[in-house]
Amino acid sequence: MRVCVILNPWADRGRARLMQEQIVAWGTAHGGLDMRVTDAPGRAQTLAAELAADYDVIAAAGGDGTANEVANGLILSGRAASTHFGLIPIGSGNDYAFSLGLLDTPQQAVQRLFTGQPRPVDIATITDEHGRRRVVTNGIGIGFDAAVAIESLKVTRIYGFALYVLATLRTMLFRFQAPDCRFQFDDDTTAQGTLLLAVGVGQRVGGGFYLTPGAIMDDGLLDTCLVNPVNRLTMLILVLRAMKGRHVTSRHVAMGRSRRITLQANRPLPIHTDGEIFAFLEDNVRQLTIEVIPAGMHVMA
Repeated sequence: MRVCVILNPWADRGRARLMQEQIVAWGTAHGGLDMRVTDAPGRAQTLAAELAADYDVIAAAGGDGTANEVANGLILSGRAASTHFGLIPIGSGNDYAFSLGLLDTPQQAVQRLFTGQPRPVDIATITDEHGRRRVVTNGIGIGFDAAVAIESLKVTRIYGFALYVLATLRTMLFRFQAPDCRFQFDDDTTAQGTLLLAVGVGQRVGGGFYLTPGAIMDDGLLDTCLVNPVNRLTMLILVLRAMKGRHVTSRHVAMGRSRRITLQANRPLPIHTDGEIFAFLEDNVRQLTIEVIPAGMHVMA
């Protein structure tokens, strides 16, 4: 088994770099692994694309952003069907590992790279009107959810779930302006003011918000959570309920499942993909197409 681990040393606010020697040592017990360490944003994607032909497993050691980059590299290489994806969850959120049921210790995760079985899982693609396209492993946030992700970039000295909670409260105070959007969910069309649209391959985002709690990783469908504009009190109630996935019964929330989603907005949209910013407001993205790729990747599980 030829295994290469791509480590993001800055994951979990720099704590991941302390795991490098341990990961190599744990791999030695199973025959050895190679390691590459990223040195800049986007480097994990480039490395995964370059190395896919030489390995049976390419593993992401980091958080959801690192997993996203490695997945994009595998898809770009054209070898996602034969080179399997591995995951060592040492980030601050680890939502993708949670959704896969692989939120183990780093040592157990390394063992799984060698002893696990490849599991086919769905992925999604997002494309904007400027021709930018990205593969998504766990979830997409459009509107308020993405504004929270942008706000979290401004927060220092707080990590993990507490970071997202603080960013959520700050975004609420800054009066996020909900756009008017026209959606097409497969054959169904709707138009409305939109606080947020969450699109989930997996169940959880933000380290603890279950926006699409019923999502299944291999059902060939994308779960959606569409929320109407609401006042601050109602927003706070929905945020608290989303921590347990109980927002789904609110009259302000519409849950659904689709294979293909298109949307057009009257103003620029903030967008995140797997917790990383896909579009800031200044990118002027107003049109999107989101599609599922059933069994688009094989994960060592």
